[in-house]
Amino acid sequence: MTDNCQITWQPTQEQVDKIILPGMQDIAQTCAGYINELQCPPEFVAIMLRDIAKAFESTTNDGDGNCSCC
Repeated sequence: MTDNCQITWQPTQEQVDKIILPGMQDIAQTCAGYINELQCPPEFVAIMLRDIAKAFESTTNDGDGNCSCC
């Protein structure tokens, strides 16, 4: 994703309310469950989440360099 894409795209309030916030809450609850099930420190799950974020950030576009959302 390019910096331009990050700057220009903004979710609608409906997307925030119906998709983004519930999704974040689901992820947080799932991660809390992993902490309980694994009996691991929260920092371990934080590392997992950072690794996932890096995978999304490092995805490159094979096209002409323009991201699909812009």
